[in-house]
Amino acid sequence: MKPKISVLALSLAIITLLAGCDRQETRPVKFIKPDKVMQDSGLADQLKTRLQTVDQQLRQGLKMAQENGARLPEEKRRSALLADRQLLDLEWQHEQRQANGVALKAIAEAAGKYREQHQLLAILPAQAVLAFAPEADISEALAKELKGKTLDFGALPKIGVKSEEPTAAEASTQK
Repeated sequence: MKPKISVLALSLAIITLLAGCDRQETRPVKFIKPDKVMQDSGLADQLKTRLQTVDQQLRQGLKMAQENGARLPEEKRRSALLADRQLLDLEWQHEQRQANGVALKAIAEAAGKYREQHQLLAILPAQAVLAFAPEADISEALAKELKGKTLDFGALPKIGVKSEEPTAAEASTQK
């Protein structure tokens, strides 16, 4: 029961602060559903395509690691393959976070422009409130604004097999 009271008290405090009780003129607060914006704008498709491409590249890296490991003795092969899989898994997690960050940044930038253009106090995710009027949802407007935007996810990760013998350049830097 106590957590419900503290959530209610916190919500009331936020609403009071956002409403600006002591001001004559209040600026409205609008809300978005980020998942809906992602889907309707086409950003989700771009994100999916990017992650599929990264997945294919990481699978190729695993295949290279398996082929390279076939030349190793059995005990080294298992530990090398485990290490390679862990490294590829870490890269996959990094790529997912980075790609999601690029998409969310695009939504945040569009929301910021919308807020300035319409002189809004704030734009909050719909998950941050318990209820709001349907006219306060600007998800469709933001999705339209982002419809033609192409996301720049940066370069694909470079996957290769590390040789045990250092190259001439590496050997000269180690001395």
